[in-house]
Amino acid sequence: MSAQAANQEPIRPDKVWQATATPPPVTAPSEQGLRSVKPPAPRRITDSRAERLAAAEDLKTDCQEHDESRRPEGWARNRFEQCFLGKRKVHLLSRQSGVIVATIEFEYSLLAFAVDGSRKVNYVFDFDDFDTSGGEPLQITTLTVDFAGCGGVVACSPDPPLASKLVPDWQFGNRHFEFSISSPNEAGDGTFLIARSLIQMNMSIVTVAPDVLPWREAVMTSSRVRFDSAKSALGAGKFYGAVFSDHVPTLEFDKRPGSAYLEEARHIDDALHSPWRTFPSFAGKSVPGEGARPLHRLMNATLKDKNNEVSVGICKDVWGAGYAAGGRECDEFPFKTTYEGSATSTGATQDNPNGGNGSAWHGSARPISGAHNSAGGTHLLVFLGQNRVLDENVGTALEGTPSDPYLVKVLS
Repeated sequence: MSAQAANQEPIRPDKVWQATATPPPVTAPSEQGLRSVKPPAPRRITDSRAERLAAAEDLKTDCQEHDESRRPEGWARNRFEQCFLGKRKVHLLSRQSGVIVATIEFEYSLLAFAVDGSRKVNYVFDFDDFDTSGGEPLQITTLTVDFAGCGGVVACSPDPPLASKLVPDWQFGNRHFEFSISSPNEAGDGTFLIARSLIQMNMSIVTVAPDVLPWREAVMTSSRVRFDSAKSALGAGKFYGAVFSDHVPTLEFDKRPGSAYLEEARHIDDALHSPWRTFPSFAGKSVPGEGARPLHRLMNATLKDKNNEVSVGICKDVWGAGYAAGGRECDEFPFKTTYEGSATSTGATQDNPNGGNGSAWHGSARPISGAHNSAGGTHLLVFLGQNRVLDENVGTALEGTPSDPYLVKVLS
């Protein structure tokens, strides 16, 4: 709890109830002139090569502005576009004396695009700069770029995905290479037929000159891909898809005037940043949703209903049985569709759905405008669908284990 919270007079339920016992009339959004605020849709690329190459230039430019792109894990602009950049200076050494006999210096880029509505990812590799120094060994030296991670229900094309050329051919010829990975729609684990792949790039430089040592570097990039066939269960999204699972998407709620879900955005802001204003109230309350404490989608209908039931109980306990007067509804954050909801985060499980304890919940329930609550719910579902956020372990031995995190941010 912050120092500011500690110095404030605690908010008592009776005071809150007095202030909200007669809620103001709730008018329709059209009468209030509210704007609809949709989550920004991440760019989606089809399987068109022309579209992919055009997108590659834009992604590469953006990638150069992010230092993360130079790590093996790379940088993802969203769940559907990922990039890796690197630079190497390789000295070829004499096996006998250790003296440098030649040098190869290059910059490379690897760009990845999940194909819209498909269990497929396309990769685009380039040597963006390539220079050499030294003599004869370079003419008989081969540089190979290869990618590991195919197998099982994930296929690569070409297979194996590699490009191998003599150094002069890389330097003065085509430095471009493309490949793809894919998984059949009906293959994978669990209800959503989840399949995964870890695509890793390796390079080697080998000369036929017997007195020159070879060079190899493994795991220069690591691209984690998740395929799914969630179909209609996903909600507002395509039936099939692939995402770069290292990227944690952020759901933005707009708290600025005119937002169609303004009251919900204010509620989320209070829960995250002023928890002493929210109920249940107890010392040390800290609501997840930001930083290292993301939310996780819950898709079990029974437990979602149980989360809502416990949250409504909090609204009734604090504001009374008439909390819904004037068209209000009991809003909850974290949402009922998360494992961080009021029941599932306090003991409720699939085997024991009544095990929750709302009074110990690190969350908030509050009556807000029904129209704002509905608009906020739609905003959430569109985000989950656009970003293919799933309760990934449904139908597996790990069912009930949270996965596929996302974050929440309030714009003001």
